[in-house]
Amino acid sequence: MIEGQEHPSPRDVIVVAFHGELDIATAEAVNAELGELDPESDVVVDLGKTTFVDSVTLSCFITASRRHRRHGSRLVLADARGAVRRVLAITGLDHAMQYAHSVTEARALMSLSEQDLAGAAPESEDT
Repeated sequence: MIEGQEHPSPRDVIVVAFHGELDIATAEAVNAELGELDPESDVVVDLGKTTFVDSVTLSCFITASRRHRRHGSRLVLADARGAVRRVLAITGLDHAMQYAHSVTEARALMSLSEQDLAGAAPESEDT
């Protein structure tokens, strides 16, 4: 379910990669993984190998995003595909939270200021 983290130097980006199905059975582990991250570090949640997410998992992402925002950092969801991408689009989380189409794009978003982000938000892909 969790592939691992890249541990960066200060103010770099931590990438957490999840895989498989993320649902009520895995939500506690997802929440724990995201909760253990330094809230002052920017985080990319790589969903490229994730095949399913449910509302409990989405709640974990929202909670973690709010935590990072309170500490002046960012959490960006990235590289969602197929059903996961559709869930993010249907729920509006791809707009309510920061979303990038790839981990590389997410890292680039991290270098932008909050003012720059309004003009840099990625457009939704048709799924």
